[in-house]
Amino acid sequence: MNLKVLQWLLKHKEVLLKIVEVAKGFKKDDPYLSQWEVVDKIARLVIPILEAEAVAPRLLEVEWGVLESYGTHDVNILACGAEVQALGIDYKLLIETILPIIIAILEAIVRK
Repeated sequence: MNLKVLQWLLKHKEVLLKIVEVAKGFKKDDPYLSQWEVVDKIARLVIPILEAEAVAPRLLEVEWGVLESYGTHDVNILACGAEVQALGIDYKLLIETILPIIIAILEAIVRK
């Protein structure tokens, strides 16, 4: 899991909640076109924020422990987990669907 991406999403709770609703429509066994429609909807929510904040996508791609000590990292993970739970977001949906899609979007932007 990319903690920086999760922290960035939590900073934009209103968009995160919209992403959660869109991501509920993502099914791994759906045809690629159906999956792509979900990814497109999520990208249309995320990319304007990235552009508005002039966020360099590479800044969100942080390896475990590179910018933080492991103790701080663990505390940040717990804090994010508590915030996700307080928002009522399905953690499995977040980890298995939303974060991989957001990371793929960021990787696509970096490689443009």
